[in-house]
Amino acid sequence: MSIIHFPKPANDGGKPVPPLLNIPPLTLGILTAILGVHVLFMVLPQDIQQIWGYRFAFVPGRYAAPETLDLWAAVSPFTHVMLHGSWLHVGMNSLMLLAFGAGAERMLGAWRAALLFVASGIAGAFAQVIFGWGSPIPMIGASGALSGLFAALCLKLQQTGRMQNGRYGIWGVGAMWIGLSLFMAFVGGSIGIGDVAWAAHAGGFIAGALLMRLRYFS
Repeated sequence: MSIIHFPKPANDGGKPVPPLLNIPPLTLGILTAILGVHVLFMVLPQDIQQIWGYRFAFVPGRYAAPETLDLWAAVSPFTHVMLHGSWLHVGMNSLMLLAFGAGAERMLGAWRAALLFVASGIAGAFAQVIFGWGSPIPMIGASGALSGLFAALCLKLQQTGRMQNGRYGIWGVGAMWIGLSLFMAFVGGSIGIGDVAWAAHAGGFIAGALLMRLRYFS
């Protein structure tokens, strides 16, 4: 047996060592909730998945006939963002959350980022009502809410000089984002992610950009 003398660590002045994954608390909380809900639904019996999945999903057709409005019409604009249709779907949105959510939270603070996330998710849902009037097809996923965070992050980066404004400012980025969403809506089924609610992406992005014009977010 031999003795190995390791060099003493350099004195860092007592500064804490940053964690390997430095995810802000709000972003980490939303990510944990999204993944937790997905795992929960995966282990539930199929009939329970279908019943509660439909209740918590956002269904545009609920709003086409006011006499059929129920509790789920009021709840689903909030809850649909927590549901995802597959591991690929939840994985893609988790990566976008880590990119857009963490950036927005660091630049705006947790409360503003949370408000943007919720408001953009609701705006995306009702954009889907406008473009999918009367549709009975449920919509799930956090893409609308994440689109709003993406818009907010782009605007903040432009304001601080870390991103070029371009000729059309945020709306040039928005046009590319909506165009990408439209493209994914056409090819989504063929690559295994299902139908993409492009209107929700557009509605969430526009809501995030407009909310950033308010003094509270500037």
